[in-house]
Amino acid sequence: MKLYVRNRTTGQKTYLKQSAISRRELANQLGTKRFQVDKQIFSVNEVKAENNSNTPSAMAAGGFVGVVGGVPGVIIGSLIGALLGKSTDSEDKVKSEKFNRSEL
Repeated sequence: MKLYVRNRTTGQKTYLKQSAISRRELANQLGTKRFQVDKQIFSVNEVKAENNSNTPSAMAAGGFVGVVGGVPGVIIGSLIGALLGKSTDSEDKVKSEKFNRSEL
């Protein structure tokens, strides 16, 4: 899960280095409810979370490991990587939704 704020002028996302499961936890980490990013002041309530997509990288890793086993190894490795990546993506989506519903 990645936390970000949107630049009010450009609309671009700026990702935060912090990781938190709720806005309350984020405020505790920052030590304040308001913080500055790119010369703009944001409230912790303006922070959004989005999930990371790990499925493609997990598939690639599984396929790479499977190279040792030839074509069947690549196929099986990619399938296992895809399943593991999808599971991680699902968990990450739940965490992102929970953060976005949280309040201070």
